[in-house]
Amino acid sequence: MILPSLQVLGSSDPLILIMNILIFVFFIFMIFSGLILKVQSMQYLAQIREVITQLEKWSDEGKSVTIKMIRELGKPQRDPTSLVEDYMEFVLIEPVERDPSGVLKRLEHLLDVRKSRFDDVVAQLAPAADRDQRANIEMTFEAALALRQMFLVIRHLYFMGKETNNYAMIVSVQVALSFIMKYAKAYYSALKAFTEGQPIGDGTGALVASILINEFSKNINAETSEIAEDVSLTATVFEDRNVLIVRAIGPGGRVGKPGEAIVNLIKESNGSIARVIMIDAGLKFEGEKSGKIVEGVGAAIGGPEVEKFKIEQEVTSQRVPVDAVIIKISIEEALTPMLKEISDGAHKAAKRVKNIILERTKSGDTVIVAGIGNCIGIG
Repeated sequence: MILPSLQVLGSSDPLILIMNILIFVFFIFMIFSGLILKVQSMQYLAQIREVITQLEKWSDEGKSVTIKMIRELGKPQRDPTSLVEDYMEFVLIEPVERDPSGVLKRLEHLLDVRKSRFDDVVAQLAPAADRDQRANIEMTFEAALALRQMFLVIRHLYFMGKETNNYAMIVSVQVALSFIMKYAKAYYSALKAFTEGQPIGDGTGALVASILINEFSKNINAETSEIAEDVSLTATVFEDRNVLIVRAIGPGGRVGKPGEAIVNLIKESNGSIARVIMIDAGLKFEGEKSGKIVEGVGAAIGGPEVEKFKIEQEVTSQRVPVDAVIIKISIEEALTPMLKEISDGAHKAAKRVKNIILERTKSGDTVIVAGIGNCIGIG
């Protein structure tokens, strides 16, 4: 009974029979695994397609919100739609990094040119808007542009994965969807904050600076001036220490050049700066409470690192110690209207800054306190 069945499989040799069975099973496995991968690819592509649809909707809404804001605040003489659409895909080509000498200086120049272009466009689109309103329009424009870029990149990867049937590419995009949507939701939520001029989580450092200015200047006439581009300086006194507080000029949506401000103050002080204290919002780890305060050393400032490099270079050459006070927030909280927990954290951070001044400086010292962040809604 066995021999006929062995002959059907091509041999009566048991070893060859086993090899034939293994090869047969292998091919069956490959066929089914290929089908499984194909089905999984189709499922992942469907999920990516849903995200693309959502991103496109948010991108279009961002453009509409920007145009509406320009019309209401700027009172343009012509329809701003075409010019807004032209700048919705504006790109910054970063400088060459293979020759690192002076790369940050070149990057700063390009960032300055980019900002100048946007300033000119907003001024052209919204001639009736004041300085703060124009700054808010520009921030809304930036949020809409970020949403547009996310949509274009994910759509590009979707079509590439679909056309090439590249399973690895499809899986990598699908895995990243949760992170992408986290950032996209943050920028989408930012549209409301920017159009209404509400304080956002990223402005926590500027809020701390304002709290300290109000407290230190209760009984004196503090002097305030513009020390660098879009950055104010308030010279005040705390417990016999001269305190120079810098922050972006509000309540428009600005970050300014705090690094340039700090460098200018150190250079003008002729070596009299005893300490630099920087306050900024920082991304929290999952599971941490919003508004948590942590201390450290170094230049607490995010962004393209141009301003951070200026600060590090100057404090190193002058041997000035730098303290950092960080208020922990999430990426969503950084771009959305400021929560009570974060506002409470700002007041705790202000107390921490005062302790640092008292414990690490002496009577007669001059201290720079820099509140870093977007000062929208914070006067």
